[in-house]
Amino acid sequence: MATERWYTRARIALGTLIEVRLHAAEASVERFEAAFAAIDRVHRAMSAHACDSDVARIARRAHRSVVAVDAQTFAVLRLAKELFDVSNGQFDVTCGARRARGGTFDAIDLIGPRHVHATRPVTIDLGGIAKGFAVDCAVAALKGCGAIRGSVNAGGDLRVFGEGWEPLQVRDPRTASGLLALGTIHECAVATSADYFRSGQSALISREAASPRPFAASITTIARTCALADALTKCVALDRRGAHALLARYDAVALILEPEGTAMQCLATGPVANGFAQLAA
Repeated sequence: MATERWYTRARIALGTLIEVRLHAAEASVERFEAAFAAIDRVHRAMSAHACDSDVARIARRAHRSVVAVDAQTFAVLRLAKELFDVSNGQFDVTCGARRARGGTFDAIDLIGPRHVHATRPVTIDLGGIAKGFAVDCAVAALKGCGAIRGSVNAGGDLRVFGEGWEPLQVRDPRTASGLLALGTIHECAVATSADYFRSGQSALISREAASPRPFAASITTIARTCALADALTKCVALDRRGAHALLARYDAVALILEPEGTAMQCLATGPVANGFAQLAA
């Protein structure tokens, strides 16, 4: 049987390498460009490093007056607000010294259809959830151009679409340079969070102490969208006890790989795992 041919194009955006992969029969310049244009829109609106992004303008002005943002930024903030509420404040996209002084997400008011106000100064870093959202937008753009099979991968935030099953592999938390085969996936999104490539502080911030909180495990979440999958990895890392109910709420599954031994813990295997993932025993 002949090996299928695929074409991949990659660019840097949102602080990571983003790869768009299409089956040879569907690969075209127009489709690749549509995907990257969708990603660029998210990058311009939600970059934490651009002085004219929506998150930068929120930090400068939202505590003084209402700030109008891109509709996509508002959608991501609305999801972040929902997760903040259902996780009892564990998932919080605010950061920095302002957070330590009370500038947490409960200081933010979302005023439809796309306006933001803050009751005190806040600094927002949408980070991973924006990266996942960009993947979702790229997939939507590809489908809108008629592509029926492919994937988008943004630094480990992966979404696959179309017929067929794709292998699911994650880095081994014991070595980081090795890969572990976890099964196969179909028409879903996957995100992994781990600290094994960070020589400095953890990306997780404890709400109670407003300080970095390291976690040794590798946490992979499978969900319907990449924005949700990325956010849920942080929720599971911050509160494993509450993870079961949260994952069940969003019909998601989490796989926790411990750095010691070979044990893998599976949380909340629901319809997503049954219908869109075949996990290795």
